[in-house]
Amino acid sequence: MTSALQSGKLTFPILLVEDDLAIVDIIHRAAKSSFPEADFISINTFDEAVVYLYNLEGKGPNLILLDVFLPGAHTGLDFLNLLKIHPLGKLLPAIILSQSENQKHVKEAYLLGATSYFVKPFTFLDWKNFLFNLRLFWYETATLPRTYFEKQQEILR
Repeated sequence: MTSALQSGKLTFPILLVEDDLAIVDIIHRAAKSSFPEADFISINTFDEAVVYLYNLEGKGPNLILLDVFLPGAHTGLDFLNLLKIHPLGKLLPAIILSQSENQKHVKEAYLLGATSYFVKPFTFLDWKNFLFNLRLFWYETATLPRTYFEKQQEILR
């Protein structure tokens, strides 16, 4: 993140919804060299993600990385469903990350509006390559909508 600011490039906020703290750590470490502009907002549960979304004010994240399996009664796909009915949340690209290649999960993710579905990389080098390619497309190539949020009065459940 510091190198991005020093180089004059803007940071790129990414909401990371992932309950495995080891994966969160790997993503943060791999991004230092592969996607230095990434500014991760790390959230570990469905409930935290909902509170974040509905209390968001100002510029929102440019991208969401979302695990399918979260602790508790709700999944990442439940959050994706809420995201896609939110007035501004539905504009945000949501990339599903999962250890599962189960076609039921893949199909449900796309039906709910996921931008893409990836099986989580396994090694640190694989994570670096994944984040490098994520940066290449989402930071260097794609044009994203500007989204400015106002705090929501009601949380839908």
